[in-house]
Amino acid sequence: MLRRGVGLVVLLVLSACARTAPVHTGPPPVARPSGTFLSLSDIHFDPFPDPTLVPRLAQADAGQWQEIFASAPPAPVSPYGQDANDPLLTSALAAARRFAPHPDFILISGDFLAHDFQKKLDAAAPGQGDDGYRRFVQKTLEYVSARLSEAFPGSLIFPALGNNDSFCGDYKIEPSGAFLAMLQKVWRPLLGDHQGSFDQTFPVSGAYSVPHPTIPKHRLIVLNSVFFSAKYQNACGSGPAPDSAELAWLAGEIRDAAGKGEKIWLVHHVPPGIDAFGTLNAKGSCASNPVSLWQADDLTEFTRLTAEPAGVVTASFAGHTHMDEFRLPSGGGFIHVTPGLSPLFGNNPGFQVFDYDRASGAIRDVRTYALPLAPAPGPGTQPQWRLEYAFCREYRQPGYGAGTLEQVSRAVQRDPAVRRSYMRMYPVSSKEERASDQKNWKVYWCGISSFTPQEFATCYCP
Repeated sequence: MLRRGVGLVVLLVLSACARTAPVHTGPPPVARPSGTFLSLSDIHFDPFPDPTLVPRLAQADAGQWQEIFASAPPAPVSPYGQDANDPLLTSALAAARRFAPHPDFILISGDFLAHDFQKKLDAAAPGQGDDGYRRFVQKTLEYVSARLSEAFPGSLIFPALGNNDSFCGDYKIEPSGAFLAMLQKVWRPLLGDHQGSFDQTFPVSGAYSVPHPTIPKHRLIVLNSVFFSAKYQNACGSGPAPDSAELAWLAGEIRDAAGKGEKIWLVHHVPPGIDAFGTLNAKGSCASNPVSLWQADDLTEFTRLTAEPAGVVTASFAGHTHMDEFRLPSGGGFIHVTPGLSPLFGNNPGFQVFDYDRASGAIRDVRTYALPLAPAPGPGTQPQWRLEYAFCREYRQPGYGAGTLEQVSRAVQRDPAVRRSYMRMYPVSSKEERASDQKNWKVYWCGISSFTPQEFATCYCP
């Protein structure tokens, strides 16, 4: 925890985040407009762990999948190193419903499909062909979307695309292609009446803008940041690269919002900045090692757009790394990275619940819920999801925003106790790779505020 002394100051800060109901003898106080929303990322649903079920899944409609999964012998949730199987998805949705039974809305920052999806399908049910593969992808997305809607009836769900969400392959989403046209129909019901530009812009780029469902004078813009990725290839499309067109559309949205006095929340998958894991594993000199997650030109333009006019883009929600982290762009605001449900990269599965002010949009607190996978739950064992930590109490801050995150970043650099806490919670308290993460803490810390390879090298290299 952040060491700031003890006494009245600490008690006041803690009370801002973890209030208990006081005893009143007079008129009741005016209630503050408080709400909650749920954040999920990197579901990476894997329908293939039991290969005997896959031919049946391929023949059945998505509405029959739950019954097919239930017909199999009880299986444990996915272990470290694997994507999320049906028991893990089921337990995560049940836990989210228990800890956040009535969220105002749900943000999902991308990657619904498992890694190596086509390879796994070909191994479990060979001979499907291209049409069979596309049908299986569609049914998988229909199944996951239906499970989300069933778990949270009446809640609006705003999903973003991830790099694995494609017919064409990893980092190969085709602009104006068949995949986006299919997914438009699958995802449209999740948005309820808050369609915004969805039907116009999503089939073209995978991005859309909607009025914020609860906060006045705010809008929610869901980007397809896969187009900005340094790994993106327009392998199945034609015409110019789609990143410039999406950034031009974003520029128009920002100008329009600024003219109307509105604020913007962004939701996307791949965050801008440095890939800490890739940088640690890169070869060569320190200065040549930093691995950028985005293309340089896209990062420059995005940084310019979101910084001017100042104060319009106030918050961003991303995923992709599977870890619990944040980033602080120089133009203001913050980028929150939600940990993954998939434990593929050694993280414990996690999701997060945000408390926020419905009037101002200020985020009051973030609670992270985790499923410890060590020791591994056995078949038929009820997974034990638990509260891992609440941001305000853990870091002794009065809320979650750019200012308080800057304070936490400074404490990570200066205070070994805070540093240990941050690096412990980075993989959602997983013991996998924890020792090396503690040793290499500066790689992760420099990634908070260093967005270009040059900035990162200046921060990290001797």
